[in-house]
Amino acid sequence: MVSRMDVELKEYTRNGIQLIAEAVRVTGPFFNKIPNDIIVRKMVKHDYGSALEHVYFTFELKDISVALSRELLEHRMASHTAKSTRYVSQAKGLPFYMPPQIDGALREKVKNHIEATWELYKQLEKDIDRESARYVLPMGLKCTYVWTINCRSLLNFLRLRLCLNAAPEMQELARKVKAIVIKQYPEIFENVDCRGQQWGVCPEPYKRSCHKYPTTKKLKAAEEENC
Repeated sequence: MVSRMDVELKEYTRNGIQLIAEAVRVTGPFFNKIPNDIIVRKMVKHDYGSALEHVYFTFELKDISVALSRELLEHRMASHTAKSTRYVSQAKGLPFYMPPQIDGALREKVKNHIEATWELYKQLEKDIDRESARYVLPMGLKCTYVWTINCRSLLNFLRLRLCLNAAPEMQELARKVKAIVIKQYPEIFENVDCRGQQWGVCPEPYKRSCHKYPTTKKLKAAEEENC
């Protein structure tokens, strides 16, 4: 059973722009006459991120794959809670994520494999404990995930995961998250995109680049030519 990812904002820091601006004003009196929104945009533009950490977002991520949930753990400055396969039976069905690169005959083979895995899981769950039966479950299995992350770490997440080289499912998650938070705080997220947009230089190799921005290797080569 293939189902679509759903991202819901469960909670977030209210009056975040004011909170960030007030935190910045603690650092020096020269910020006192600058409006809140301009201070916040300055913090984002110049990557003065510590004040942004006072603002948090909590999302419920429904129907993301187990594989994606493992990648989310790489973003360690966040809190993670996932649906348990130890306590929750999968005997009623195995909802799974199908990468878009898998199509045609291969797609049918994967579906057949998932069906066979499901039948095996149901048999195991009858004969042994659920905690042991879960080890045959696929990485594509869908799960529900609660994710709390501060604003600074969320900006880092978006800049990494909006990149063309991020996994397709991760790119989808990043786009959905951005669409939500930009409504709450456009001052922070209105211009966020990949790292190339942030730095004006793409850190990826040329073959992996989207070619919107020069790569570091090409810039270095150009500098050497001009020497």
